Amino acid sequence: MLDLSQVAGLRLADRADPGGPARPTGAMAAPRPLPAPDVPPASPPRPVTLVLPTTPTPGERGVEAEPVGAGETDAQSPAPVVLIVDDNVRLARTVVAFMEMQGFRAHAAHSAEEALFATHQVRFDLVVLDINMPGMDGLEVCRRLLAAIPGVRVLMVTGRDSAEDPLRAAAVGARGLLTKPISLAALRDEMLRVLAS
Repeated sequence: MLDLSQVAGLRLADRADPGGPARPTGAMAAPRPLPAPDVPPASPPRPVTLVLPTTPTPGERGVEAEPVGAGETDAQSPAPVVLIVDDNVRLARTVVAFMEMQGFRAHAAHSAEEALFATHQVRFDLVVLDINMPGMDGLEVCRRLLAAIPGVRVLMVTGRDSAEDPLRAAAVGARGLLTKPISLAALRDEMLRVLAS
């Protein structure tokens, strides 16, 4: 016979036990306590600290990721904006491409009229202006620019070796005159000198 005297910690009443108290059949005894396991007391739970970003990450609404290498610190001044004016389209584009690689924001104009129009649309820090252009020459453009925008800096370039050109450039208010051919690095250095003056 199967002994069901203890089931899940409960003892069934046994009528055949003369020494025990008489209990009705099916009555249950109080549960017997289980021995405590040898487990060390649990340490109090440690608080969980969540570290949340204080600035939005790129891609979140209202924040655009910057291209690699384009982002500079806020303490630095913005890149100078320069206008390259030369009727030689290929030369002007080459100078613009080089100056953009050097950190300038450069634009090109290929005639006196384009240059005057551009300077009324954009505030340039420096205008690099060829003296010898068909129609209105660079000296007249410089004169008109300085009359309309007194603070603009103008650096002139010329393809002819004339003793009069430096004097004429200074007379209309140019900050300097360079004679072609000139290396792009030397032009950049002269532009930086004029911007610093």
